[in-house]
Amino acid sequence: MQIAKILGKRDVRQLEQLLHRHYGCQVDLSRYRVFITRENRLWIASREVDIPFFRDMKRCYRIGIYFGKLKRNNKIKLTIEGALMVGKTATRNMAMIDEEEVMEYMQGNDVHRYRLVDAELHNFVLVKCKNDTLGCGLLREGYIESLVSKARRLVKPAASEPEEHEEK
Repeated sequence: MQIAKILGKRDVRQLEQLLHRHYGCQVDLSRYRVFITRENRLWIASREVDIPFFRDMKRCYRIGIYFGKLKRNNKIKLTIEGALMVGKTATRNMAMIDEEEVMEYMQGNDVHRYRLVDAELHNFVLVKCKNDTLGCGLLREGYIESLVSKARRLVKPAASEPEEHEEK
């Protein structure tokens, strides 16, 4: 993952407008250094990171936070951290799920019971439970596809064998 470009003020404003248009939120990314990799992955880091040091860095998976990935259709597939930042003020493209569905979603399974808030079909949605933002999903016909990466999924509890009690 090599850094392709450090985004300037204009590019950061365009990214904020894209987030506003898609999620109806106000996110101030001007407080961060935003950069993009060759794979169109967006990363954010503190403004205090020294620019000459930053430009000489070839690999970026140790700098900042992986925010999301720009897709060809001018949409952003947010990571869990990106969804947390955007979800605070989001008003569009949200799916509210019940507490019973949280485990299903976090284990990487599709969610079938949800309530949509101004969402578009075949689009990325923020998955929320009450006031908690869980991540990003893909709204399909009749279900939400979980986009939790395999490394971050919750492991299903092992089926415990019934204990045998001996009566004496």
